[in-house]
Parts: sequence; structure tokens; C-alpha cells
Amino acid sequence: MKAKSAVLVCVTGQRDCDRLIRAGHAAAEREGLRLHVLSIQPPSACDTPCGDVLEYLRRTARDAGAEMTVYFQENAPVVAASFARRVGAKHIYTGMAEAPVNGFVEILHKLLPKVTLSMVGKDGTIYNIFPEEARQPVPAKLAAALK
Repeated sequence: MKAKSAVLVCVTGQRDCDRLIRAGHAAAEREGLRLHVLSIQPPSACDTPCGDVLEYLRRTARDAGAEMTVYFQENAPVVAASFARRVGAKHIYTGMAEAPVNGFVEILHKLLPKVTLSMVGKDGTIYNIFPEEARQPVPAKLAAALK
């Protein structure tokens, strides 16, 4: 059985990831897709008090009409890619990588090259990585003019 298309939002254990859920919800509404929220925590997170933040994000997801799934696993990009395939994600929202960059977005893009990835900055600005086939070629006249 093929999964219906969806928007997937990947959140961490930070309270301000609610902005990602809001951005993903707006896209899901606009595109007529289901919304899924995913949080992949390292196994060591079980030892820290992040429950209040995850509960807040779960409520935010619920208010946006989505369920939130939480995995306690290593290798977050691989787990996220597997989940994205399972739910039929056509668009994935994440936060912006901060220093040090952990490579989550880069690895996710390599694993899912046909899925649009959108990174939402703290100020709400959205930066997109589009699949190759979705990119429009630059017309020859424009390319010549740019040289």
C-alpha cells in the first residue's frame, strides 16, 4: 500500500521548534497534504528532562492536526529518511543548522534527493533545497546576459 503524500516536520528538543510546525502546517494546508511531526532524540536524551519541551511540541502538533512521533535513536538522518518514505513525504521542514553543523540536512538531501527540504530560520525566514528536476533551466539569453 502506497502512503498518501505528506509534509514532514523534523523537530529537536527545543521549544522554538514550534515555528517549524507552524511553517509545515501552512504548507500542508496550502498543498492539501497530511502533516506529520517527527523528533529523533539520541538515546542519552532519556536521561535528561526534555519531556516538558517534547510535550509542548506534541500539543503544538496536535493543534495543527498532526500526531508527533518520537524516536530515541542514533543516526537521525537515516531514521528521518526512512520515516519520510513511510509517510510519503513530498516536503520536509527542519530548523537551520547551527555551528557545529551536524550534517543532518545534507545527509537527508542525499538520501531523499527528490524531496523538497525547507529550513526555517529563527526569524521565520524559509530557505529551500529543491529537487534537481524541479529546478528550472536558465534560458540561454539570460545565461549569456549574466556572463
